[in-house]
Amino acid sequence: MNPINLNHLFEDISHHFQQFSIEDNDELMGLFQIEQEYDYLTFICREGRIIDPKESKIISHLRRFKNYISKNKETISEIKFDGTTNLEYLVRVTYQRNRRLIEDDQGVLICAGEEYDSLKFTQLKFESIGRSIYFELRPFYIRYNDFQHLFLQDEPNGLTILERRGKKQITLSYERPLTFMDGSCESIFQKINPFIKEMMKEKDSLPFTWAEIIEAKNKYELLCKKYPSKKFTKKVNKYPLRHTYALIKLKPRVTRKQFRRIEAAIEQEDIDVFPSERFDFIRKNSREFVKSLLISYVQNCILPSFATIILSDLMDMSFYLNQKLEFNFKTERGLLRQHNQIVEEYNLKQAKRLKTFKLKQHGKYRLLVKHLQNHPHFNLIKTNKELFMEGSTMHHCVYNYLEKIQRGGSTIWKYERQKHRYTVEIEKRKYGNYEVYSAMENTIHCQINKNLMRSKRLLGLFRTNKSLYKTSVYFD
Repeated sequence: MNPINLNHLFEDISHHFQQFSIEDNDELMGLFQIEQEYDYLTFICREGRIIDPKESKIISHLRRFKNYISKNKETISEIKFDGTTNLEYLVRVTYQRNRRLIEDDQGVLICAGEEYDSLKFTQLKFESIGRSIYFELRPFYIRYNDFQHLFLQDEPNGLTILERRGKKQITLSYERPLTFMDGSCESIFQKINPFIKEMMKEKDSLPFTWAEIIEAKNKYELLCKKYPSKKFTKKVNKYPLRHTYALIKLKPRVTRKQFRRIEAAIEQEDIDVFPSERFDFIRKNSREFVKSLLISYVQNCILPSFATIILSDLMDMSFYLNQKLEFNFKTERGLLRQHNQIVEEYNLKQAKRLKTFKLKQHGKYRLLVKHLQNHPHFNLIKTNKELFMEGSTMHHCVYNYLEKIQRGGSTIWKYERQKHRYTVEIEKRKYGNYEVYSAMENTIHCQINKNLMRSKRLLGLFRTNKSLYKTSVYFD
């Protein structure tokens, strides 16, 4: 790897593309409303590549817009560029060798400090063209959105690459273009460091900087410098950088066995386990990013189609319990089974955190309680924690009925007889009858026919000398 020299880089760009620069074309410089500067190169670019001005469409657009505005002075003063006319942009490149500002004896800032090199790439994206009212010599103006990437190099600090954001200069991240014309500059960077050209082709949203990439000769060296506490093998050079980065994020979250499975999947060249889109728009240190990677793995390597919400729920509960994940399923039913297993552990932990209180026992249920309190198969749920554990045990949402119970809308009972187990909700109706409003079986093993048979047997439990207790059954 050759050390980068900013002056030589500028000379190479000039040597390769001078014939495409519009700096010496007065007509085009006037059309684009750009001042000629010393040691500047100005290129028309499209999709990251320098194009010949003869191939440019923006030139004809500008001429047509100027003519249209001139003919409609009374009604049109400005035309905005939209997606169909804004595919091209300008890039201005300049090199300077400067000295840093220091204070002299009188406190005046002078250019007498250390020397440094600067190479600046400025992207000018067309925003609008309009009629100038105040300048006769320049009857039209063009508004640009400008973006700037700045290469700085000196002896003490080496190479720094910055991006201007508002009034701030921040380190240029890998997901951003390096020069705004990277496609054309690949061959130039190939001579400096072939790794730069390689990474220009990947361009994923990853937390690396271009300065880090330029100073590394391959992915292995880049990763070792970036994460000195982690171990890598040279086989990382074979895979997209995003795959290795995904493994870094997943390793603390999955078992060793599961991690080896994911590694094996990555080594299969016919599968893109972690596509580029998985790395967009999500903070890389977030739990959601890890979940997105694991969902991608399951979709590409285990189940092409499944209920994403169930897997997401499973992962959330595992994170909460500080358990490492291992996917021991091959079918959607297996996924549901693993989900329900961890639900029990999660609910037990949640129950321990609940502050226990007694459920309200409204007077209208007094006769019912008296009738069933000594029944061998019925047990009244008396506290919020008991209600929670009932939902946990039976895998249903009975805890959501808490508010209804507290206002006297119903009472909840456990029903257990031999191998049959139900959660029974009983309401008191307008005419004094008690009604079995719902009988909820374990949602994993629910069989409707058996449920119906069992509900008929419940019917006989509510006949007394005083009144007849009506029974109807609904299923969750």
